[in-house]
Amino acid sequence: MLIRFTVLAEDPDSGRTSGVLVAAHTLRDEGDLTVDEHQELRLALSWFNENLSIPAVLKRTEHRRAISWFKPAAAEAIRRMWQLKGLLDIHGFHVDVLRTTDPGIVVHEDDWQVIAKPRKGQHF
Repeated sequence: MLIRFTVLAEDPDSGRTSGVLVAAHTLRDEGDLTVDEHQELRLALSWFNENLSIPAVLKRTEHRRAISWFKPAAAEAIRRMWQLKGLLDIHGFHVDVLRTTDPGIVVHEDDWQVIAKPRKGQHF
């Protein structure tokens, strides 16, 4: 089972809901955070920057609709996403946790993630 954390805002490229990391950067830059919350968010984002690669395939125009899903092997990343969800929830971001066994047409896969383009009419 693959898992994806999203917020209600639509991603202009994929036409799907935006990922939590986009919302986390918005909260970091624009949110009314306590010192402890800002520290927690900064550490979480730093961890993702250091440990989760952004596949080059996402920069290619023909894959602009592709979205990212975590594989079960990404246990630490998923745990940290749950922490981000909690912080975002506190600050008014609605976070959905989506699960699927069929992410669509896979354009990239590594140890932790699957990047796929949803099929026409496929809803999550």
